[in-house]
Amino acid sequence: MNMSFPLINIRGYAANEFSALRSRAVRGTFWGKLIGRNTILARFPEGEFQKCPNRKSIGAKDIPVTEIIGTLYRHSDFDHRFRPLKKNLRERWINIYLLQEKDGWPPILVHKVGDYYYVEDGHHRVSVARALGIAFIQAKVWEYPSSSKPANKCDSFECSERSQVRVYAAMTE
Repeated sequence: MNMSFPLINIRGYAANEFSALRSRAVRGTFWGKLIGRNTILARFPEGEFQKCPNRKSIGAKDIPVTEIIGTLYRHSDFDHRFRPLKKNLRERWINIYLLQEKDGWPPILVHKVGDYYYVEDGHHRVSVARALGIAFIQAKVWEYPSSSKPANKCDSFECSERSQVRVYAAMTE
């Protein structure tokens, strides 16, 4: 007697993967709202970075998928783990899954701020890469100069930053 499982076509398998991933995303978002945890995909920092003349193209390179934390535009389509939240993403997600199995992907387009990356083009590829456990993904990278200054550490003694804040708070009351 043959005990082997029937072969499932790859499209059906990818569809099941999408459904399971989407279910976990929706469930995670629901629980996140109940316990007060943020499950929204991070947005690219507003303001100075978006029209920064000092950005530079690093070109194509492999970047860690775990360091991709956000998006420029599609924050409502995926959760913070790049799991799909909407049903209408299904066909595109499946096609990207199949493309990886067959030919591989073209590079995604990301913007690097500090140590983290924000996706402009390639959200589905990042989602599939995370679902498959792929550690690195090929990306065209735009890097922005880090404008964050290390914060002055205020120990238990009175520092000038604290005293200025107190003076301002007293004046505005």
